[in-house]
Amino acid sequence: MKKKLELPSTKEVLKIVIKGEWFDLISSNKKKIEYREVTPFWISRLYDKNGKKRTYQLIEFINGYNKDARRMISEYNGFNKKGNLFHIQIGKIKK
Repeated sequence: MKKKLELPSTKEVLKIVIKGEWFDLISSNKKKIEYREVTPFWISRLYDKNGKKRTYQLIEFINGYNKDARRMISEYNGFNKKGNLFHIQIGKIKK
């Protein structure tokens, strides 16, 4: 039986739902940046209401919306905004 990784509080984990092909590339360490469009949804996830960057410890990648979807945890190494895209830096895979 797999040992379950204990996650810190939800405020310290950035959750990102992704398609299988990207999930597999991240898990094989071939993809180190997750790109997201600058939208009100992602602005609210990456900045607080005062416009300051939020701090996270981990990223939880979820492959789809099913209850039993594959999940993976990585370190969160911050993000940059370039044009109309956020570049979220993916750190070491934890699980």
